Amino acid sequence: MICARCDKPISVDEGYDTVIHHGATGAAPTVYVHKRYCQAPPRRSSLRHRLRR
Repeated sequence: MICARCDKPISVDEGYDTVIHHGATGAAPTVYVHKRYCQAPPRRSSLRHRLRR
């Protein structure tokens, strides 16, 4: 399984939570996240990228 928060694999010995996202339309997808808090990968902002030039 892949953690929906940090995009890293969840090993067999690690704990995980099951989260069901209820949407307005379509089926509700089930995602898995680590029980221990993990950080999301940094997002690259196009504005920050332009300001570095």
